[in-house]
Amino acid sequence: MARLTTEERQRMIVDEAIKIIHNTGYSSLSIRELSQKVGISESAIYRHFLNKEDIILGILSRFGEFDEQLINEMNLISNPMDKIRHFVLFHFKFLEKNKEMTSVLFSEHIFTESEILRNKMMITIQKRKEIVSNVIEAAKKESKISDIPTRELLTMLLGYIRLVVLEWRLSSFSFSLLERGNQVLKAIEIIMIGEK
Repeated sequence: MARLTTEERQRMIVDEAIKIIHNTGYSSLSIRELSQKVGISESAIYRHFLNKEDIILGILSRFGEFDEQLINEMNLISNPMDKIRHFVLFHFKFLEKNKEMTSVLFSEHIFTESEILRNKMMITIQKRKEIVSNVIEAAKKESKISDIPTRELLTMLLGYIRLVVLEWRLSSFSFSLLERGNQVLKAIEIIMIGEK
């Protein structure tokens, strides 16, 4: 079997950390448990990550990859309303394929225990807000959506995503997140477009 590169090993460690958080909770995540799941020594884990906090930073870097892909895809779309639709549905498609990530997203205490993690998560949130705010502003300039304050539209969109994902998670992922997302997105579009 070919030897894994450093990057591949780090991805494997982060993948297992996400699974542990999803299956047994953040408090169960330890270097010992992680080394057993990955099949390497604890000292080998420490060669890749300084500590548990550093592993969580590795998980958060996945959100960075998510944002990069999202931005690249949105840049290919010219219509602002289509960009908003893509932003919303992209989240649902990603989470439907990576349901374990919801356990990280809904474990807020992970980010309140560490200033470094809190700041990193705040940067991620701010980046998302900025992406959507820019699209909303562009849609307003083109008179594509109602003149509801951008901040309120932003809260509505991001809150909607979070609520639908939470319902999906609490139902043990019993329905199609993407189908549910499409249904509610239609209602949101009516609110955003308003009566022209």
